[in-house]
Order: sequence, then structure tokens, then C-alpha cells
Amino acid sequence: MKTFTEDHEKLLVSYLRTTSKMCHGLTTTQTRNLAYQFAVANKIDIPEEWNKNNKAGIHWLHGFMSRHKELSLRQPESTSLSRTSSFNETNTTTFFSNLEKLYQKHNFAPNMIWNLDETGCMTVTKPPKVIAVRGTKQVGQIASAERGTLTTVLFFISASGGTIPPVFIFPRVYFKDNMLKGAPVGAKGMPNPSGWMTEEIFVESLKHFSNRVQPTADKKALIIMDNHATHVNLQVVVFARKIHIIILTLPPHCSHRMQPLDVAVYGPFKSRYKQAMNNWLTSKPGKTVTIYEVAEFVNPAFSESFTISNICKSFKKTGIYPFNTNIFTDEDYLPSSITERPDPTSIINREIPAISQSKGNLPENDNILDQPSTSADPNRPSTSGIGTVKRTKEGREELGIVSPEMLRPYPSAPLRKQCRTRGRKKGKCSIITETPPRDLKENFNQIEQELDPSNVEEKKDSEEDNSRCVACGGEYRLSREEFIQCRLCNQWSHKSCGIIGNLNFFCKKCFRILFSFILPVFMFLYHCPLHGNNCP
Repeated sequence: MKTFTEDHEKLLVSYLRTTSKMCHGLTTTQTRNLAYQFAVANKIDIPEEWNKNNKAGIHWLHGFMSRHKELSLRQPESTSLSRTSSFNETNTTTFFSNLEKLYQKHNFAPNMIWNLDETGCMTVTKPPKVIAVRGTKQVGQIASAERGTLTTVLFFISASGGTIPPVFIFPRVYFKDNMLKGAPVGAKGMPNPSGWMTEEIFVESLKHFSNRVQPTADKKALIIMDNHATHVNLQVVVFARKIHIIILTLPPHCSHRMQPLDVAVYGPFKSRYKQAMNNWLTSKPGKTVTIYEVAEFVNPAFSESFTISNICKSFKKTGIYPFNTNIFTDEDYLPSSITERPDPTSIINREIPAISQSKGNLPENDNILDQPSTSADPNRPSTSGIGTVKRTKEGREELGIVSPEMLRPYPSAPLRKQCRTRGRKKGKCSIITETPPRDLKENFNQIEQELDPSNVEEKKDSEEDNSRCVACGGEYRLSREEFIQCRLCNQWSHKSCGIIGNLNFFCKKCFRILFSFILPVFMFLYHCPLHGNNCP
């Protein structure tokens, strides 16, 4: 015999679905407690066991789940508060507005719309599921070490389904060719002691991208990426302008829903990377995985996961290409409704006590019935006619069904304190190559001159001049003799091509000039017309 009617269970199902989409799902114990409170508030006959334990029975929960197949017990994925609050309608509208502006101005072809992002490839990963004896409490699987070493890999994908060879960043001071053993053809490797991306490495990665895609002034390339500090800086902006690349940054903490690589590509890649490593460990017992085998594992995972169908699907699910501003629904924005704030420019900006937060006790003031509910999210599912007061023709009041939201209101965070931000400024969605942010405009000309190819050639010429002897013109790399810097011209020359003293060294070129200037003075003083050779 069912305890609740179909209408009651529909309310419970709707509440559980909404809370799970808000990243505040209920556990089995919390669901049983809510069912007991829901039954008591609506004066439903319940078993004595419920009153004894102050919660619904486990048998009721099993029957409730079997009747509603759309619900299931799942292991949730940890989602940070920054992600839930940043992915909102305001940020997505700003991103699509900037993207539409670029589409109208440049009319990009699908093969010129790109997304790039880094991911970490560890030498120790979580092993896949294996077949073992039923009832075994602990099943082990071989791994190289307790903790792995990080190797960062930068991937590129286009809206047409294409890709270019990735860039590997190895945790070493110097790069060796054997680090790319078994890597995808054309991959680029660079060293960094920490294994993380840096500004200089990212500029080199853009050069690698430019050599493959070859954007021009008439056919520019669009890169969509996150606004990490290594991506958004003056060197990147200046260099991207020179090689005809337009950079559009994503809203902060929104890459899990708006970045194509994160949406439909990195998931298959990670699973196949783990399989490749596990196959290597089982086929070569006794050997450990190092950074020299990472490229060998990336190659099969890259070819199997970076397919045309996966890449095109990722751009479609994010609304980037084909362009779709309505790709995200109101349910997608439910997690951000917890921290959503009213518009400060609105006329009505005052708090009104909501009936849904009264926890079953209706206020005595009748005027509240005519006031709107102050839910944090205007798009949050409403309970029209449920949990409200119904007026009869005689003017009397009778209580309808008490909804689960009245007993356990949807989560809503309080107003945050306004405080000064410290450290790095908050990122935002912007076209950094069109109009650089104010904090990037300082020393813009200086960085532009440093990255100017003509200046680079001049620096190379000056370095070549310093690598040759100023007297004989011999190269330093071919000489076995010591080079010493001249005291007058600050140029370098062989030790034998100059005059060395206790404190100073003069190259022969400067010594001739110096001697030709001092000798007349000495001769004039030595042959003085007043005293002759006896001049003091």
C-alpha cells in the first residue's frame, strides 16, 4: 500500500530533481527525513516505525525509487562554488555577444575557429576496473609510484573537426629529443622545471600554431581560451596581433560548460590515456613509468579521442559553432541561482519575507498574500497553487498541500561582504587582441618593440659582434684563447690582441688611438722650447 498519492510523489520527485541540478542533492537519509516531514505536514497516515525513527522507512525509499525510474542513486562529482556561481546567464550572454560581434566583423570559416587548452598527464593514474574474485575486500593494481610526475600537454581543435600536433611541457631544465619518443607526428616539446605553462612557452606555442594554420591579414584565426595569467599578458597580445590571431577569452570558471575541449574531448582522452598506461604496465612487469613514456601513451589516446565527430560535437554543445545563443536552458543556470543577487539598478530592491521560507507556518499578515515571492532565481520552478493559501467564495481561508520546498527551502546564500580584492584581478570575458584591458596597456610599446622582428635581428647582429674579436675578427667559439673586454671601447678581443696591465686591458685598436694621442703630448713636453731637453 502506498503512503503518498501520485500528486504528493510528483512534488517529491520535482523537488529532488531541482536540488540535484542545483548541486545540492539529497542523500538517502535526508530524503527519508524529508518524506517523514512531508507526511506529517500534510496529515497523511504513516506507519508507527516512521514516528519512532522520525524518518521514512528504507522499504518506502526502495519502492519510491522503483516507481520513478528517472531517479537513481549516483556518485556526485565535486563542483567548486566558483564554478556554480560563475556559470550564469549574465556571463554567457556577454560571451555570446562578443562572439557574435567577431563573427559579423571577420566572417570566420570553420577551419579558422580554434579552441586551445592545457591538460595534465601524470605518470600515475587511477587504474581501470578489473575482474576479480567476488567478495574480495581489496583488489590491487600495479602502479609506478604513490605520486606521479606532471607533464602538461597543450591541445588545439577547430570547429571543422581538425587538430594540429600538441605541445608537450616536460618538467626538466633542458629538453631532449627522446622525451618525444612515440609522440604524435609534428608534436613540439619544451622544458620547464615545474612542468607548468609559462608566458614564454605559450608564445612559442602560438608560433607552433601559426606555422600550422598560417593565418593572414585577410584570413585571420580566432582562438577561444580561458583567461589564465599565462594566456592573458602583453607578450601574448602583441605577438597575436602580429601573426593575425584574434583571442576571445571565456568567462572565469565556466570552461566546464563552455570550452569545447572540456565538454566532449578530454573525457574520452583521459580514459584512453589510462588504458594505454595500464596496458604498458601489465606488458612490462617490473618497469616504472617516467616522463619519457608519457608521449607514447598520449599518441594512441590522441588519435582515438580527437576524432572529427567528437570535436564537432564539442563545438555544437557549447553553442560556438553552429552559433546558438539559446544552447543553455534555465535548468543549466539553477546552480548559480543560489548566489544570484538582485539587480542593483532595479527600482524595487528590498527583501520581502517569502512564504516558501516559513517552514509550514503561514504568517498572520494577510497582506503578504498579495506580495511576490523573493526567490533568488526568477527562473526557479514555481509551485503555483501548492503550498499557498486558497481563498474561497465565502472569504474563508483553507490550506492547500504543503510542498517540500516549504519544509526544506531551496538553498540561497546570503549577501557577501564587500571587501577589497587582493592579488590578481578577476578575469572576465573579453576580446583581448581588439582592446587590451587597462592593466595590460602599460609598457605596451616597450613589449611591442622587444617582440619586433627587426629588433630581434639587431640583437642577433650585436650578439654576433660581441662574439668576434674586435682586433683580428676571429670567432670566440673557434678560439681556444681567452677573451678579455677592452677598457675603452668595451668590446671583446683575444688576450694576445691587446695590451694587458695590472689593472686595465686595451685592445690593439684602442691602444693605437691612445698612443697616437699621448705621443705628441709627450714629445712636446720633452722638447720644451724654453728649457730644451732639461725641461722639468
